[in-house]
Amino acid sequence: MQSNRMITLYLPIARSCRLERLCVHRKGRFTVLSRTFAQTSARSDGPLKEKVRAIPFSQHVKAAEQTFDTYHGHSFFSLKASKAGAPDEVFIPFWVATASIRSRIVQAQIGRDVSRTRHNPQTNRMETYWDTEWYWVQTSHSFEREYVPAQHVGLQVYASHKYRRGYVNGIRGESVVDAKQFTPDMLDRAIYNDLDTEYQSVTRKVDPFTVFPASAVKLVKKYIQDSEEALADEFLLSTYRADRTRLVSVEVQVSHLKLSPVYFPAYIYSIRYLGRHFRTFINGDDLSVGGQRLYNWERVALTSAAAMGSLMLFSGGVGWGGPIGTIWLGIVFPTVATSLFTMYYPILSLRLRDEMRKREIQSQANDEKSWDTDWVSAFDAFEDFERYRQWKEERSYRRSTFGEQESERIKQNMRDPKGYYKTLGVGEGANKADIQGAFRGLALKYHPDRATDPKDKDAAKKKFQEISQAYHVLRDPKKRRLYDQGVDV
Repeated sequence: MQSNRMITLYLPIARSCRLERLCVHRKGRFTVLSRTFAQTSARSDGPLKEKVRAIPFSQHVKAAEQTFDTYHGHSFFSLKASKAGAPDEVFIPFWVATASIRSRIVQAQIGRDVSRTRHNPQTNRMETYWDTEWYWVQTSHSFEREYVPAQHVGLQVYASHKYRRGYVNGIRGESVVDAKQFTPDMLDRAIYNDLDTEYQSVTRKVDPFTVFPASAVKLVKKYIQDSEEALADEFLLSTYRADRTRLVSVEVQVSHLKLSPVYFPAYIYSIRYLGRHFRTFINGDDLSVGGQRLYNWERVALTSAAAMGSLMLFSGGVGWGGPIGTIWLGIVFPTVATSLFTMYYPILSLRLRDEMRKREIQSQANDEKSWDTDWVSAFDAFEDFERYRQWKEERSYRRSTFGEQESERIKQNMRDPKGYYKTLGVGEGANKADIQGAFRGLALKYHPDRATDPKDKDAAKKKFQEISQAYHVLRDPKKRRLYDQGVDV
């Protein structure tokens, strides 16, 4: 006879000092929900019940098992992992964010690779080499964007420290749009009479939220900042036809930030390797997967030995120690080093992630310890989609209505960022003779020697310097071409 099992799910309610405890007693496929209430002096057990959403388990456990086998057997070098029985079925907590942002490129330099020649005194020959010419970007660029979690997995933040974040992150994705009101019936699961007993006795669990909203917001803002800097690089490289960028500074203003508690369904497989447990997480809705892959060090060693042996054969050895030196330094040592690294890499990765988790916990120690803030609300995928769609429509409308004027303004700023054409009173298509004629006329008109009053002389001197600077740039074809591209010359 199958024994009764009980799951206790703690969910805070309203803004009172009561804690609602949902006790789920399992009898076969049936669920009996009983409610009790307990007094507490401070609510520190998680977000409000009515704000919690969850993605239901929709995939069969055998589909998860097949995904596991594929993930750990994707290549010739993969180590065939042996599972430790049926997977755990756990609802894992996440904070899901949406936001509107406005970013501005504060400063940036773009570089163009150029070919140069120089004299080599050792060979007494002219040699060609590559160099990079750097220019400051003078034009200001601003952007407005909507960040929604279905398109940015970085907005889905694991809300606990029980598991290593890097591995759990693999289950993030578009399945967030399937989130619904979290109800006790989501803890029900199929009996799986056609499977082994271990699959039938699994009880779904719910992990608590332990990362506060304020800590999650820091990770969300870091992701947005990194994304905007990457987009700024792409924009500059494309707009200015540059080869590289540097010293890029982007100012980001985040508005309409909203954080929502959402539980993700996960099948969790446990693998034991070199005395350590490695977990593989598989999303119970869309089968996205995360976890440490393991590799067969013996196959790696054989491949390395064959590759290094062939290399030594065709290259004639290492050039030291004769055949013995070639065998040890050219074949044995690289093979042993490669196989040892392959064997212990998962352990090293585990320790590195443990250290990262430790530092993350320390960095969050002084964050605000509150679950209820104005920007924490229930997740609504339809609302976020409509918000994103409306933003795209408004942006498309602005571009179609004011696009030509805005485009012309941007082009004008890029063609004449410092107003040199305007200063000389010529158009962008003016030839060299037009520019020289305009300069001569303005130089005679504003030459400081023609002014008698000290104030007029200072004004004329300033104007003459502007005219001279404009002429200095526009008369040189190379500098003019760079100036027309918005480059500081």
